[in-house]
Amino acid sequence: MRLMKLGILTIGCSIMLFACSKNNSEPEQPVVQPDTMKMIGTNWVPARALKVKETSYTYDQVIPYKGADGKLIYDKAKSEKRNGKGYIYYDEKYKVVYVVDWPGDQATTASQGGHRPFYFNFDTRDTVAVADAIAGTKPWHVKHYDIYNAYMFTDAVTPAGQPGLGKIRVVRTPFDELDEALATPMIRNTVEIEMDDFVTTDGWGTYRLSDHILRPYKDRTIIFQLKDGRYVKYQLVNLYRTNPKVVSDKYEFQAPFYNFRYHIQQTPNDRNLKTR
Repeated sequence: MRLMKLGILTIGCSIMLFACSKNNSEPEQPVVQPDTMKMIGTNWVPARALKVKETSYTYDQVIPYKGADGKLIYDKAKSEKRNGKGYIYYDEKYKVVYVVDWPGDQATTASQGGHRPFYFNFDTRDTVAVADAIAGTKPWHVKHYDIYNAYMFTDAVTPAGQPGLGKIRVVRTPFDELDEALATPMIRNTVEIEMDDFVTTDGWGTYRLSDHILRPYKDRTIIFQLKDGRYVKYQLVNLYRTNPKVVSDKYEFQAPFYNFRYHIQQTPNDRNLKTR
């Protein structure tokens, strides 16, 4: 009996030592905070956001192949049809709308730069048909147009260079860190993509003619003052589907697929835009 008790004690001590050794060799896993979790399928939308709209579409995915030098070649002729979805989410905590992989339309004429204009209304959280926007039967707040739809236009009430409502400006501050709109008058009607063949002041990103790739700035935010006096802060996150961090070829990802977020200050003339 004494030997049995001694054996049980020895086994118990061994188990305790093994457990202690295991705990020492395997550090505790960090606790993931809810605010840092991202929506499944995205790398930038908070998991707490609620889906308010979705749309389905087909797109042409270029299938790369390796050249003689081992580098991937993206040939537009080698593509296959695939199905995709676009989403609009709303973060109730900070009152931010997220537009994810929302499709643009192909142009019907060569003068449209390859894609039809894209009109969006911040209040309805939805696109506005081109015919309705042109006819003035439905209001819109931002229009994307020209090459890859990389140029932004507003429905300003005065010409460019003159102060007035419906204007736009670029601030060199990241979206989450921008808490207040500037008090100085706004005079811009457009925000362009910065191109390497001419100087553009404060665009939302860059476009190089050498490789025809769009590169958004991550540290810039766009401010609108709507025609009713309300301020909106807006970030065009990407025009490539899936919001890739790195793009190596102009055919690697499809464009334009809109990825942007915005926050509306509902009180007219209140410059508070804090979302943190």
